[in-house]
Amino acid sequence: MNSSVQTNGEAGRCPFHSAFDPLEPAQIADPFPILAKMREESPVFYMEKYDLWVVTRREDVLAVYKDMVSFSNGNAHKPLSPKSQAVIDRVGEDWPLPVDGSLNAMDPPEHLPLKRLFMSVFHKALPGMDEWLDEKLNNLVDRFVDAGEADLVPTFFWPTTVGAVAHLIGAADSETERFNEWAENWFELTGSTLLSPERAEACWMAFIDFEQWAYALLEARRLNPQHDLISKLIEAQQSGAAITDRQIVTNMVGMVAAGTDTTANTIAQMIYTLLKHPDQLQRVRENPELRPQMIEEIIRLRLPIRGVVRTMTQDVEMSGVTLPKGAKVYIHLGSANHDSSMFANPDEFDIERTNAHKHVSFGAFNRACVGAPLARLEIAKALDIILDRLPGLRLVDESEQLRYTESMIVPSLKSLRVRWDVPRKTV
Repeated sequence: MNSSVQTNGEAGRCPFHSAFDPLEPAQIADPFPILAKMREESPVFYMEKYDLWVVTRREDVLAVYKDMVSFSNGNAHKPLSPKSQAVIDRVGEDWPLPVDGSLNAMDPPEHLPLKRLFMSVFHKALPGMDEWLDEKLNNLVDRFVDAGEADLVPTFFWPTTVGAVAHLIGAADSETERFNEWAENWFELTGSTLLSPERAEACWMAFIDFEQWAYALLEARRLNPQHDLISKLIEAQQSGAAITDRQIVTNMVGMVAAGTDTTANTIAQMIYTLLKHPDQLQRVRENPELRPQMIEEIIRLRLPIRGVVRTMTQDVEMSGVTLPKGAKVYIHLGSANHDSSMFANPDEFDIERTNAHKHVSFGAFNRACVGAPLARLEIAKALDIILDRLPGLRLVDESEQLRYTESMIVPSLKSLRVRWDVPRKTV
């Protein structure tokens, strides 16, 4: 057994792993070599530093998603940094993050009826998004295409996903300036123990603003309904659907947080990966029919969410280890997507991988992501427009070290600087 896999007899937690650290910079960038060893040597282990158990094998991850009773979502988004006195003075010591009524923090029996309602309303709001994205993304490219160089994270990836979610829920473009800030706050506050007191306070304060904005939008749509998701949820509520204002607001907050940073990061990872594999980029450029399968491979390999956290409601044995009641469990979706029991040569980028769609990047079973169809549409549209509008696309610096946000949930790319051949203007 690897020397870094040890037995913690004093705590009764066996085994634990001293080398795996999802917030260590090198592992934020690439945790998969260590995780490959763990899947073989100790597929369920304890991280003493973060007081988290880690589940690494695809089979076990699917078992977690199937058992919604033992693996509770109810405390999944607990902040890892305490409120400062300034935050307490503003909202009180007991003020919770606005996630308590969302699907992301809900368990049976309440979860499924609300999810069915959201899926119904969400899919009714999707028609027309295809054409809207075409116009929106082309307008974004128009702003920088003549420059021949840009950082695509702030100029294209973020505005794409922020704009799509804003359009869907009914927020005006002028209201979206803080969406990316709010999304990053979410994943930093719930996914990192490395925040300074000043940064943690800023995240808390921004979340208060976020909740106040969401309630204001809810009331505006109640007075003046539109053809958007919030208006449709209010309409369902007024027709007798069992959904509260708090549930509408917290799910709106969840959409902004989980539907912007995650998809923007996947688009960024897709473009970076293609640029590092020019042969496959050329094939994707020349053969559009390969793009849907390539996108599934990117979602598998460079998934939107690295992992999720569950709380044990009872003891469960998994891969020979007992996960104790009350324990926090980090479900490593990325590790599951690299499991060689399902994916041959799992660390390789293969645009013709026929089973790439068997990834768990969007969850599974009744925990499958409601927003997955929108995410896939955004990724596909972004790819089409980048390939069409930015010929000769290349990295500004092939050796540049990628920078990520510090989160074990969504460690997203902070920057992707590229150049392209500026199209000649016709006279």
